[in-house]
Amino acid sequence: MLTDSPFKEEFLHYLWRTKKLPLHHYQTTEGHTLDIIDFGTYNTDSGPDFFNGKINIDGTIWAGNIEMHVFSSDWLKHKHQYDAAYENVILHVVYENDIPVSSSHTLIPTLELKGKIPKSYINNYLNLIQSTNKIPCQHLISNVDKGKINLWKYTLTVERLENKSSLVNEIFTESRGDWEETLYIMLAKYFGSKVNKEPFEQLARSLPLSIIHKNKNNRTAFESLFFGQAGMLLADYKDDYFVKLKSEFQYQQKKYKLKPINPVSWKFSKLRPVNFPTIRIAQFVGLMYGVTFLFSRIREAERPEEIKKMLQSNVDEYWLTHYKFGTTSALKSKRIGEDFMNVLLINTIAPLLFCYGKFIGEDKYKEMAISILEDIPGENNAIIRLWKSLEITSSSAFDSQALIQLKSMYCDQYKCLSCKIGNELINMSSE
Repeated sequence: MLTDSPFKEEFLHYLWRTKKLPLHHYQTTEGHTLDIIDFGTYNTDSGPDFFNGKINIDGTIWAGNIEMHVFSSDWLKHKHQYDAAYENVILHVVYENDIPVSSSHTLIPTLELKGKIPKSYINNYLNLIQSTNKIPCQHLISNVDKGKINLWKYTLTVERLENKSSLVNEIFTESRGDWEETLYIMLAKYFGSKVNKEPFEQLARSLPLSIIHKNKNNRTAFESLFFGQAGMLLADYKDDYFVKLKSEFQYQQKKYKLKPINPVSWKFSKLRPVNFPTIRIAQFVGLMYGVTFLFSRIREAERPEEIKKMLQSNVDEYWLTHYKFGTTSALKSKRIGEDFMNVLLINTIAPLLFCYGKFIGEDKYKEMAISILEDIPGENNAIIRLWKSLEITSSSAFDSQALIQLKSMYCDQYKCLSCKIGNELINMSSE
């Protein structure tokens, strides 16, 4: 049996499902005349690769499934001979026929593609999947019409929202179908950014909305609950503010039988002071204080600017001269910055509205999610700068989310055959 192949089986799937090969005038490995009437329906689950195909062998019409392999011996390697799902295979399509294959003691008609695939398809495919560049097609992408790339951005952005919806669904399920609680946990998660995402989520999960709402009109109790549950009130600072919060939390902790998270989880190192978890918690407190039914309010907003106003917060005046408890700093506003606000809209609000729209079957919320991304400036990170160097730009978060999706889910995984840009390049090579 052969073990080395110049390409993967997915390449054969691509050629077959996109009908890059002719329909007629083939011969099976046994010398029988073969015409393809119907390539069948591509199957991405378990079982034969193409369902309900139709072929003509020596004038006899056969209908059934079609299986594909790089080498015919892969049939045995994958143990299809023991799987009843493959008993209705009418055609075995392989790149190279290294051994004859039978099913139920009957030789399966086999079509060998070696020598029948245009070299240009093979060469361009190998150029893509063997590339060592961060973007496999970066030396070829200038040949693709920019308009076609822009058209695909919509699909990519929706794919990214779909991917993020899985996280929303997970939290929604854990929250027993409560959209307000889901938003609360999602917001907390992204208030932590990359470095403190996990402890911020733990904080929110350890402090249910039901407890928060009972103290929504008592600012001291409200703040003590968050900083206390974060494990940040264990020290003995002499600041009046700290002492007041610590005393209040001792009462609240006994009342609700709360167990703070491990304070060691929080990271301050290598962060700009404005991103310290103490500041982010203070901002989160300012956002959540006095607010009920935040998701309902966001759901009813007509413009992204309205949502931004809802997410803005006022921190306690203590934090205007502090970044940490017990250490005074120069007076400075601690309002949520525009860039961080956009992060919250991109990673929390848009995915949540998109998921909600899917859940209740209302497209207007999915469209609202798209509109939010279209209204926000494009992100500026290493991935976006890489695309920019290839003259693929993004004017909004809608564009940048599409390009991040393209890089992470296609380029990084060499899924060039599932990529419309890759398809364009392979097609160009055959002209």
